[in-house]
Amino acid sequence: MPVPREDMVQELRKAEQAHKLLSEVERRLGGGNTELEDLLRQLEQLGRSLPEDDSIRLLIESAVGSARTHSSMKAGSEVARSRSVIGGEIFSLRGGIQGIDGRADL
Repeated sequence: MPVPREDMVQELRKAEQAHKLLSEVERRLGGGNTELEDLLRQLEQLGRSLPEDDSIRLLIESAVGSARTHSSMKAGSEVARSRSVIGGEIFSLRGGIQGIDGRADL
């Protein structure tokens, strides 16, 4: 069953928000800044708004867990990986939405 366009748009917005927050966490980790808790809480809240088996939620949970338990270098690497994969999800979602819009124009 195809996913409705509105659902894809909503998931795209959440993915973009996660990408933005992870970029900030990554930047702060790279600069040695340990003031991450507010960002991590925002990411957790965003993750909880997604279904349990959602790939973006799983990436968020992985990045948050790493940021809390590993050294800055290791955490930064995990956060960067999650951010990169979410960037790919954003690209795919945009393409899917454009495909739906293109079919609607026919």
